[in-house]
Amino acid sequence: MSKQTNYEYELNKIEKRRWQLWFMAFLLIIAFASTVVVLSMWGFEIPKSLNEVMNFKVLRISLMLLTAAFCVYIVEREINFRKLSRSLLEEKIKISSLNQKVHQVSALLQAGKAVNSVLDAKKVSDIILKAAFDLLGCTQGSIMLLNEKIGILKIANSYGLDKKIVAKARIKVGESISGWVAKCGKPLLLSGDINAGKYKNFAKKVRYINSAIVVPLKTKDKTIGVLSLSIGKKGSKKFDKYDLNTAQVFAEQVSVAIVNAELYEDVKKTHDELIAVNKEFMNKNKELNKANVELKDANNELEKFNKLTVDRELQMIKLKDAIKKLERGSRAS
Repeated sequence: MSKQTNYEYELNKIEKRRWQLWFMAFLLIIAFASTVVVLSMWGFEIPKSLNEVMNFKVLRISLMLLTAAFCVYIVEREINFRKLSRSLLEEKIKISSLNQKVHQVSALLQAGKAVNSVLDAKKVSDIILKAAFDLLGCTQGSIMLLNEKIGILKIANSYGLDKKIVAKARIKVGESISGWVAKCGKPLLLSGDINAGKYKNFAKKVRYINSAIVVPLKTKDKTIGVLSLSIGKKGSKKFDKYDLNTAQVFAEQVSVAIVNAELYEDVKKTHDELIAVNKEFMNKNKELNKANVELKDANNELEKFNKLTVDRELQMIKLKDAIKKLERGSRAS
């Protein structure tokens, strides 16, 4: 059994004791009133001698004093019960606040773990949006990314939004609420009626929005998108500054995830290019090795040819020498 459940059990127990105590007090007052009435009526009907012996006046005073003492006891017990109830209620509130903080830390740790372990920006954004929904009690939410070339915000991830709205939503920087946040780089906490004149081309939503938070997604030197969270249920809770600060933490994590994903894509692209270059180099090297082998074979053939040529030259020289000898011999004879 959790501490919060124990506190609720103790509060119910104290409340039950309070009702029992007041019920006993009610019965005592009725009994006292009935006794006084009976004694008063009896005092007129009994003989004087018996009245003097029993001394009903003293008896009535004694009953009144006992009742007063019991009332004092009841009041004292009620004060103690109230103090104890207040103390338990304060502890319950503290426990509830602590549980909320633990839940928040858990959600932030989960989101941070996703940022550090997952390199897919969409998957990380989904995890962070879900954590924001669980922690802040949102009903709609979206992450819009900025296309700097054309200055347009487009929904990259969303929860609770109609698919048609997600597909068609395009907001220029500086227009509407999301565009204003993207341009100014400042978060907004909205509740109730919105000053439409402050935001260019602002269109009131068809669906009811009770409270909303819009936070910029920022890197070191620029805004790359917008995180929007809203509560659409009438009569439900409204966002406060504490929720705004929490949303800003989530927005920072989304920004880090997007930057990490972009860096990963750049590294992956460079890696793929290096692999392609290395593959091309290997192919060129194979061709070069093949050409080298062919050149070596050609060189061997050339050496063989040169050797044959030299041998023929030597044979020709020998043949010429033999002819000269024969000529000299014929002349001598």
